[in-house]
Amino acid sequence: MSRKTLGYAAAAAGLVLAIAVPQLTANQFYLHLANLALLNAIFAMSLGLIAAVGQLSLGHAAFAAIGAYLSALGAMQLKIPPILGIVLAGLVTGLLAAALGRVILRLRGVYFVLVTFLVGQVCTLVALNWESVTRGANGLVGIPPIRVFDQALGSRAYFYYAALTAFATVFVFIWALMRSQYGRAFRSIAENIQLAESSGIDTSRYQVIAFALGSGIAGAAGAAMAHYIRYISPDTFTFHDSVAYITMLVVGGRQTLVGGVLGAAFLTPLPELLRGLEGVQHIIYGAILLGVLLFLPGGLASIGKRVLRRKKGVETPT
Repeated sequence: MSRKTLGYAAAAAGLVLAIAVPQLTANQFYLHLANLALLNAIFAMSLGLIAAVGQLSLGHAAFAAIGAYLSALGAMQLKIPPILGIVLAGLVTGLLAAALGRVILRLRGVYFVLVTFLVGQVCTLVALNWESVTRGANGLVGIPPIRVFDQALGSRAYFYYAALTAFATVFVFIWALMRSQYGRAFRSIAENIQLAESSGIDTSRYQVIAFALGSGIAGAAGAAMAHYIRYISPDTFTFHDSVAYITMLVVGGRQTLVGGVLGAAFLTPLPELLRGLEGVQHIIYGAILLGVLLFLPGGLASIGKRVLRRKKGVETPT
């Protein structure tokens, strides 16, 4: 079986399994974890768009928070329907990121990382201190749930299918984007920005596009999260969440789109599965992450390639 065929088979099996999840378990906690995993997968994939141009953002959660506050405030104060609010939040967040990106994307490497970290801290301080709008540390409570055909998606099973649809849409969009001229330009910039510039690629433009799209998708996902948990505060999206998205991307395999998905599926439930191991929970968690990074440098997504390579090695006579 070729790698392409194996990939399609795995994708089909994964889709069937994903659709069947609410039918396989009635446990509300497991459904909640599945919903979080889908949203985290969107965050990780959107971060992967920024990483595709060779940049690493430590402020990704800040854009999720911006989208969450925009949609929540729009629904609570302006009575904007949540679905429309989520779309608008993504668009506005993307535009803000584009404006910011035109300035900070002139930086590369650790300097860009530090600036995005500062952006995240500033957003947290604004959320804490602009109490007349954000209600400070108390946050926004009673955010309206998403409604489809006048049916509130209060049930975790209903929200799961909405989140799965959003996840599939984002996945297909990024998959198509990375196979277009934009994706080719992104990869050229990541590999060698000087060579890309000398080849006639407008590196500034393509970096801003990647940053705006990735941040806009994160803003929309953050808005969906706000309408799902129906509460948001400065603690909902923090620096630790930005690090978590990076970890999901690296553990899953940042060179592939499916890497962020695998990382989110693996890491989202892991803390809960280790919750009963008081005292050694963080040690085991760290050991698992270290083991993945040491033995799977290409992330979880590289397992399929390794299996195929080993199979070919066995079948090919030496």
